[in-house]
Amino acid sequence: ERSMIIKMMKKVIMKAVDLCKSFANNGGQNHVLDMVGLEIYEGDFTVIMGSSGAGKSTLLYALSGMDKPTGGEVYYKERCISHLREKEMAALRAGEFGFVFQQAHLVSNLSLFENVTAAGFLDKQKSGREVKDRAEKLLLQMNVEKAMNRLPSQVSGGEAQRAAIARAMINEPGLLFADEPTGALNKRNTQEVLNLLTGLNEKGQSIVMVTHDIKAAIRAARLLYLEDGKVIGEMSMPPYRSEEARSREKQVDAWLSSMAW
Repeated sequence: ERSMIIKMMKKVIMKAVDLCKSFANNGGQNHVLDMVGLEIYEGDFTVIMGSSGAGKSTLLYALSGMDKPTGGEVYYKERCISHLREKEMAALRAGEFGFVFQQAHLVSNLSLFENVTAAGFLDKQKSGREVKDRAEKLLLQMNVEKAMNRLPSQVSGGEAQRAAIARAMINEPGLLFADEPTGALNKRNTQEVLNLLTGLNEKGQSIVMVTHDIKAAIRAARLLYLEDGKVIGEMSMPPYRSEEARSREKQVDAWLSSMAW
């Protein structure tokens, strides 16, 4: 009942209706997403979990317009975005969505600062000075200002990933999508990246993250569980507090066990 009241108070920023994604496989069809229906709430830190092959990344790509679904619709701020032309979709992704992947995917011959500003220049509304000022501020916020003039090959994996988060945030996205953002990092860098994402969410940033790591999942306000291309479970939690990390871990662990994870 309490979770129903909370949902009624929250504003839907993205919605999927009967979302399907199929791939041809040996003459048949492999249904990776099977009539998925879900809502993402503004200001939430939403985490999508599920066993390997459940369709988590496919769902993230279908929601963000990086991949076209086979069927169904995605709505962003009440606008159907599933049937936009590629040019319109590219503009929406550049202006409204931020992306962080398992690998930083920085341009190798550009400095960290140039990687961030290059994404910023896609937003034609901002002047060059505004883009550079915001890039500097973000790199400072991400604690990589000392490395901002270095190439990606000259920095650690953690620094590269934090610069990738700065790049994702440069155009003030309505939604930040993260696909296993700590999957390639060591323990210390994982904590730093998760703290940054949590900090962004505390300031109101809506985040949708795919992860298989319980230590990452406990940062969520809402967890969705995907199995065989369907959302079969959901759990809500209060905003993350570091002193409650251990009890949240037990809570999430118990919930995942109930999902037969």
